[in-house]
Amino acid sequence: MDYPLMVERILILAGPNHLMWLLTFYFFFHSYMNILGELLRFGDRQFYKDWWNSDTIRHFWSSWNIPVHRFALRHIYTPIVELGYSQTVAVITVFLLSAFFHEYVVSISLRMVRTWAFVAMVSQVPLGILTSLSFMRGQIGNVVVWISIVLGQPTAIMMYLHDYYWFHPIPSNNATVV
Repeated sequence: MDYPLMVERILILAGPNHLMWLLTFYFFFHSYMNILGELLRFGDRQFYKDWWNSDTIRHFWSSWNIPVHRFALRHIYTPIVELGYSQTVAVITVFLLSAFFHEYVVSISLRMVRTWAFVAMVSQVPLGILTSLSFMRGQIGNVVVWISIVLGQPTAIMMYLHDYYWFHPIPSNNATVV
């Protein structure tokens, strides 16, 4: 595998991927959810907080998708803590379930089971521990969060694309028959 080429492709993919991610976020969370909330006369319209200012991964995950965060908090995290487990165990369990469902959605879409989305989500746990250290707080933590946002998805896309074409090769036009 040509690693410099892989890094180049990830960096080339990072810009358009991040732009699409931001546009999708805006149209879904800001536009669509607010229009739906207005039509259904839904009073609580806090679908996201200021995730772009997050200085820890934990703050990012708790502020970028408030409906999913509240669901996970109410139905997964709180019951685990009430059973007597530590908050760390509850957080890791929430991330493992979230990682499983992210991988499930990607696997169904691509009709192949790989673990790249799962690994990417689970890797957020040690990154969350790293960004919660006192020297990482503030601007340095925010830079780490943004690097993980901007480079994480293109890396996963590259891995899925590689695996997809590895298992579904494109036939060559100039193949010779023996």
